[in-house]
Amino acid sequence: MAYTGGPLNELNGKMGISAPSRSVPVMKLIKTHQPKSKDELVELIRYHYENTCTCGIKSQGTVTDFGRNLYEAQLKYWGKYRFSLQECIQWEYNLFVVQSLKGGIIEKRAIREITRLLPEFDVTEAAGYLDEELRIDILLQKNGNMKAGIQVKPVTFTHMRAEVITFNRIANEKWNHPVFYLYYDKNGELQHISELIGKLKDLR
Repeated sequence: MAYTGGPLNELNGKMGISAPSRSVPVMKLIKTHQPKSKDELVELIRYHYENTCTCGIKSQGTVTDFGRNLYEAQLKYWGKYRFSLQECIQWEYNLFVVQSLKGGIIEKRAIREITRLLPEFDVTEAAGYLDEELRIDILLQKNGNMKAGIQVKPVTFTHMRAEVITFNRIANEKWNHPVFYLYYDKNGELQHISELIGKLKDLR
C-alpha cells in the first residue's frame, strides 16, 4: 500500500505543496488523458510541465519537483530536515501517482456497482465544475432529473484534519442536491455500499 500519511502529510497540507494551483490538477489530467500505468502518469505530469498541451492543463513541475518542494518546506516548517529528499519524492509519488490512479479505478468500479444495484438510475462520472469545485465524483439521475451526487474517498479520509473534511462538505453544500460519501479500504474494497444503496433508494 502506498504510504501518504504521517508527518509529511501534515507538512504537505500546511505548506500547500500539492494544491492543484501549485502542482498539477492530477485528477483532471487523468480524466482527460486516461493513463493506463503509473509510468505513463509520471510522464504526463512531466509533459504538461515542459510543454503546452491542447487540453489546457498545466503542471507546475514534475513529481520529483514536488518532492523537492516538500523536502525544502521542512526547514521553514520544522526548522530542520526530518526526512531525506528521496523520502519526500517517494511520498509525493505515492500521493500523485499511486493514490490518484487508484482513486480513478475505484470510481469506475463504484459506477459499475451502483448501476448494477440501482438499474433505474442513470449513473455517470462527474466532470468540470462539479468534480473540481464541488468535489463530486459520481452523479445519479432518474428520468432525466438530477437526484444526488457521490464522493468516493479512501476510508482514511475520515481521520484527516477537520478543516479538510469541512472544506469538502462546504464544497458539496454549494450544490442543491444531496451528496453521499462512499469509502474504500486499503485494498480498494468498497465499504458499506448496501447502506448507501438503501439511502439512494429512499430518494425516489
